[in-house]
Amino acid sequence: MKFIHIADVHLGVKPDQGKPWSEQRARQIWDSFADVIGVAKREKPEFLFVTGDLFHAQPLKKEVREVSRLFGEIPDTQVLLIAGNHDYLREKSYYLADLWPDNVTVFKKEEAEAVDFPEYNTTVYGLSYWHREIRDRRYDDLRPVNRSRCNILLAHGGDERHIPFSAERILQNGFDYIAAGHIHRSGWLMPHKAVMAGSLEPTDCNDTGPHGYWMGTFGAAGADVYFYPLRHCEYCHEMYQADRNTTDRMLWDWAKELLEQRPEYQYFRLYIKGKKDPEYSFDVQEIGKLDRIVDITDQTVPDYDYEKLLEEHADSILGEYIRSMRKKEPGVCTAKALEYGVNALLGYDC
Repeated sequence: MKFIHIADVHLGVKPDQGKPWSEQRARQIWDSFADVIGVAKREKPEFLFVTGDLFHAQPLKKEVREVSRLFGEIPDTQVLLIAGNHDYLREKSYYLADLWPDNVTVFKKEEAEAVDFPEYNTTVYGLSYWHREIRDRRYDDLRPVNRSRCNILLAHGGDERHIPFSAERILQNGFDYIAAGHIHRSGWLMPHKAVMAGSLEPTDCNDTGPHGYWMGTFGAAGADVYFYPLRHCEYCHEMYQADRNTTDRMLWDWAKELLEQRPEYQYFRLYIKGKKDPEYSFDVQEIGKLDRIVDITDQTVPDYDYEKLLEEHADSILGEYIRSMRKKEPGVCTAKALEYGVNALLGYDC
């Protein structure tokens, strides 16, 4: 029995709003979802598990129709779908409308339900959110009714505000596999027993690392599951180590070189760290206008010559402050207090 597992697709999201490529990124989210349907057409899995937040918010009717059309292209694959904390169910949600093809099962309750597939000796359990937050541990005490079947749990959560759970405990209760969503970074929760799918595509610049879908098989020995990356977009965080000699031109050349050398699907959040000439202020706005630069942040600190400052301001409050701080126990906190105090007394922003 073959299956595909995705989560946190967030159809309808517009990443990097205000950037020239924001609309393109929104289309890429849909393209990635269509790519998975294409994989399902080719691989013909028995199941497609969608474990929450297929949509970024309450879906429009036309969005549900578009997704229904795509699911209808894989009629031999059973699609099992739960709503997450972003697209949680409401009384008039189009999730609940009669718009889905026959191969789609939407879990419509906030209490766990079971859907049985005797032809595959498999039972799938799941629930959908009806609220933005569910703090109860609704999965940990769930037990499958028939232990002779392959029992699969579709879960969405994993933090304190969204159904915290223990994968180990759920598996000890008799489940054979957990297909989870909500956390955007993908990975094993328990090797070949529980997977956090991660978001299909990154939805903001903090979703670093690879994203994609999981595909595998169930057999007598359990699950054999692997991750398959999609690369319409990948966000990267890069850091420049500045010093007293760093100039705006050096930063510009560094950013341009990154863009030239790295693949076009990578977008960048840049950080400037280290120490700089206290009298030099970096102009990062122009770098932030470059294509595929999502954000650039100056986190440098002034590289003060405290001996020179003490000599120049010996009879002022600044000189007195430096002398008093030097009498304290050396350490990180003392160094930071000295730096922030000097910043304030010299009129710089802390």
